Amino acid sequence: MEELEILRKEIDIIDEQLVELFEKRMELAIKIGDIKKQKGMQILDSQREKAVIKNAIAHLKNKDLSDELEAFLRNLMDSSKKIQQYRIKKAED
Repeated sequence: MEELEILRKEIDIIDEQLVELFEKRMELAIKIGDIKKQKGMQILDSQREKAVIKNAIAHLKNKDLSDELEAFLRNLMDSSKKIQQYRIKKAED
């Protein structure tokens, strides 16, 4: 098998794992949004977001990827906030 195809198959496997992890993360974000709604808390917790990003970058072996990891996590957190806002709005309707 050609090297390119082998590498693409590895990426496909990782993408499947990412999808599974994404779904798990969104399920947890929904639960967190429900708790925030019950407690009258704001969706945005900028201090928490900064801490998550800082912690993730600290675990990064290749620090050259720091900017890309931060962008990835910010996008992921934006999706989490959107789903929380949607659930809260839906509960209010």
